[in-house]
Amino acid sequence: MPIIAWVAVLILSLWVLIKSADYFTDYAEQLGKILRLPNFIIGVVIVAIGTSLPEFATSIMGVYQGDVEFLSGNVLGTVIVNILLGLGIAVIFTKRKTIFNWDIVSNDLPFFAAAIFLVVVSLMDGHFSKVEALLFLAGYIIYIIYAYYIQKEIKDTAQKEYKKELSKEIKSGLEEMEEKDKKASSKFFDKILKKEIKIVVILLFSLGIVAIASHFVVTSVLNLAVILGLGTSVLAATVVALGTSLPEILVALSAARRGNFDMVIGDILGSNIFDIFVIYGVAGLITPLTITHELFVILSIFLVGCFFLLWLVLIDKKITKSEALMFIVIYVLFAGKLFNIF
Repeated sequence: MPIIAWVAVLILSLWVLIKSADYFTDYAEQLGKILRLPNFIIGVVIVAIGTSLPEFATSIMGVYQGDVEFLSGNVLGTVIVNILLGLGIAVIFTKRKTIFNWDIVSNDLPFFAAAIFLVVVSLMDGHFSKVEALLFLAGYIIYIIYAYYIQKEIKDTAQKEYKKELSKEIKSGLEEMEEKDKKASSKFFDKILKKEIKIVVILLFSLGIVAIASHFVVTSVLNLAVILGLGTSVLAATVVALGTSLPEILVALSAARRGNFDMVIGDILGSNIFDIFVIYGVAGLITPLTITHELFVILSIFLVGCFFLLWLVLIDKKITKSEALMFIVIYVLFAGKLFNIF
């Protein structure tokens, strides 16, 4: 196939991948509401998995197809894209002043720093073992426990309103049961059961589409790498990472326009922590992972640089448009370094 055909396959498969992941996230949230799952589980687990599903699927598919270096480029490239482009675009394209109420430097950045430290140290020798994979999965469990206790201390109006919204449908159904006879209540439960079945079917179907789309993403990247004479990890860290980061970027942009800047940074950091700990953890249990020294150096420098950049910028709990523009310029430098332009 000519290069234009493979580019078209890549773009189309990325679009299908993102749309199917969106469906999975939306219906997973609906199922969580019907089953009365805690808001914390819906927000931190379901939404995090949903927005990270594209990079998770493509990374695992890359490992399955035998390209173990694809994963590091995709995962770490996505983390860099989320911070530099996700935050940069969200701040630039909002008319509001970007001010955070949540103490990000004290609560979230230390855990993000730990994730970066662990992945850099683990990849320093060019290999990632199963023991390290188990350590990463344990790290994510610790993060969930940590985030749970942090969330438990939060008592704000927005969270209470969100909880009311999640249980609104079931409450209205219960009120309807009290007012009507047993026949009406039976119809209500039948309606809920049918809805649950519909949601489960759509969830399974969307996961199947995610798997198929990720297969075509990886296949097209492998073929483009051969045609262009580039490493698959370079394309994974740039083109694929940018495509799979679109859910996080769109969520961040939407939240920024509503003035919910705590959600912007929470979505990005939460997704990054999931990407590093869970994707490396799961893939590392499947097969030992490797990374070239050149790619490791570039990714490590920009990963550590992203952390210190966030720390310096967020000390005053705000991001200016000039700082956001600086984020985007640094991403251009990152992409240029990978393609040996600079």
